[in-house]
Amino acid sequence: MSMLGAIGILAVFAIFGILMMTETVPTFVALAAMALGIAAVGGLGYEQILNDVIVDGSTRLSTAFVAVFFGAALGAVVEQTGIAEDLVKSAAELGGDSPFMVAILLYVAVAVIATSISGLGAFIMIATIVFPIMVSIGFPRKITVGIVLLGYANGVMFNPANWVFYADVTGIELENVMTWALPTGAAALLAGLGYITYQTRTTSLQATWAETDGGSDQFDSSVPTYALLSPIIPVILVVAGLPVLPAFVVGILFAAVASKPGLKGITNPKRTLNQVTQAFHDGISSAAPAIALMVAIGWLLKAVFAESVSTTMEPLLSAIIPENMFLYAAMFIVLAPLALYRGPLNLWGLGSGIIGVLAAIGINPALITTTAVSALRVQAPADPTNTHNAWAADEMDVNVNSITKSVLPFAWVTAAAGIIASVYLFGL
Repeated sequence: MSMLGAIGILAVFAIFGILMMTETVPTFVALAAMALGIAAVGGLGYEQILNDVIVDGSTRLSTAFVAVFFGAALGAVVEQTGIAEDLVKSAAELGGDSPFMVAILLYVAVAVIATSISGLGAFIMIATIVFPIMVSIGFPRKITVGIVLLGYANGVMFNPANWVFYADVTGIELENVMTWALPTGAAALLAGLGYITYQTRTTSLQATWAETDGGSDQFDSSVPTYALLSPIIPVILVVAGLPVLPAFVVGILFAAVASKPGLKGITNPKRTLNQVTQAFHDGISSAAPAIALMVAIGWLLKAVFAESVSTTMEPLLSAIIPENMFLYAAMFIVLAPLALYRGPLNLWGLGSGIIGVLAAIGINPALITTTAVSALRVQAPADPTNTHNAWAADEMDVNVNSITKSVLPFAWVTAAAGIIASVYLFGL
């Protein structure tokens, strides 16, 4: 009976996973249906499904909801005040007449902005500034998109709102996520710089920065230089030990005040507070899709953590997952691309249920969570089903799958580094 139950649960995973990956059913609907299906096949009664899965599951990731909302508010302030635009343009000017240096500085600028900004709207805002600059210095459109996607993916690794979500999935300490994120983020930076170096050396650039108007015009910043630090202030404060939400509040207030030349942010508090209020309103709108997805993920986590489900799945999964940490690392490094197309290692899709089951059967939650987040390093810049990948491909008139092929080797290296860090920190 236990084996039949395990097969039934896997069948539910497979059916709704395929529907999700083929985009036959929206991700939110597929995850919610998967949660209910697993709960039913796993032996949960009507009242348990209603109260534990639906009611309690809806608030299972409530801490992450609020963190995403506050993070989106900071992103809105950074966008509204012109801080993000000035950061990109300042990086382009600092690069001078070297396409290589401009590309590196723009990559870093995009990564810094992404520590506080997320969502398709924010990505479009960044990309519409960066794309013309990159194309003007001779980078092919496909490579331009690759650089921006890798930089964006690098930055979101350090977004405190994402840290809270990763920690909430299996209930691990936030410090575990931060400890993993620092070396893995450094590896992502090296991979991104490697991508730029490789493409610069192997691509024939059709223009130089000196030959375009962008390099010759003096850029007049609309915000004070110190205001450009706004996106990374919450990251620094969280690493220093401040809780995530107060860190976001400090970042929001600093961005609103510091973005005004002189003391205008302080001497005109009504205008500054109105801007902060508007940022929170805009933050609700931009955070809504992620929060909706978290509700469905919460249902799924409550279903797979149910005792009857975890007990049913334990014999089968224990036989599959290697106890030897070297084999464990090798297996997940090879399988990391399964995070693509909303696959079984995608934490924002099928993967949230799978790591929930693995944690429920006794595998170290910190190990399995950071392993899954490592695989997400492939998905973030390379998944053709990402809305920002699809938009960028359409905007630059390139095939979305060709972008995936271009960045995948470098994203895979980052995933491998993250899995090795995960095993070293939590598995050995």
